[in-house]
This record gives sequence, structure tokens and C-alpha cells, in this order.
Amino acid sequence: MYRLTDFYRLSATLTGYDEVELQGTGVGPTYCKTLSQWVRQDVIQELYHRAEEIGSLECESNQAQFYERIWNCAKLGPVARNIIKMWYLSIWYQLPADWNALYGVDDFSADKQPVEDYVISSNAYIQGLVWNALGSHPMGAKQPGYGTWAFPGQSAKPLNLD
Repeated sequence: MYRLTDFYRLSATLTGYDEVELQGTGVGPTYCKTLSQWVRQDVIQELYHRAEEIGSLECESNQAQFYERIWNCAKLGPVARNIIKMWYLSIWYQLPADWNALYGVDDFSADKQPVEDYVISSNAYIQGLVWNALGSHPMGAKQPGYGTWAFPGQSAKPLNLD
């Protein structure tokens, strides 16, 4: 069905977080299952395989390969971008209808397609990477504690937007 270890490896490459940090959120299995619900397994396997071939994005030549072979690929790019959005925002964004017609799950139909984008789960919302990236916390959860506003904020893990 799906390979969680491959999903974590790819997610670490896409998000810039270590696999252990992603595992610590506890939402990886849910995200992996969500991906498998909307994207055919052969497409997911191709994405895993290409990412494995390219390797670490710390090398500039690998970054160029990543953009050429995954990010700018009409088949794999939308999936890679959705994985990033899933980890950071905890939302599954509907893939375009024309993409679904070509690469969506075999039993893709109007009754399986979500009516709109959706938050994957309440825990996923709480665990979204966006909160750490912003140096903040989700509203209504993970509160910093009474009186913490009186102290200087902590630096969040810096985003590499290059």
C-alpha cells in the first residue's frame, strides 16, 4: 500500500526537517495514508525513486536535478508541492481535475473527490510545521504558558527559501 520510511525520507528532503523531527509529530502515517488516498501508487513510487536517485539537496547540482526532474515535472511536481503543504499547513489541497484525470487514483470519481480542500485532522493542525517555522503555536493548542509574553521569544528553525 504505502511505504512510510520512503515517505519520511522524501518529506525530510521536501520540508528541510530531519526524519526524526517529522516522526516526532506523530502525523506521518496519517499524511502518508492521505497521499495514497488521492495519488496512484505508481506515481508515488516514481516520486520516491526519483528523489532517491537525486539524493541530498545540500549539493547545488542535486538541487538543479530536483527542480528539473521533480518540481517542474507536470506529473510529480504537484504531488511534491502537496506533500510540503500537508506537512506545513496540515491541509490536503485538491489536485487539479486534469491532473487527477491523468494521475489520480484508479477509482477516482466525483464521490471520492473532496468537495474542497480539507484539514487532515485536528492533531495534524496542531502538529503543522508552520507553527515552528513562525516561532509561534497553533491557536487553542500548545500554549506557551502564562506570563511568557514578558520574555524574549525563541528563534524558530530558519527557513531556507533559496
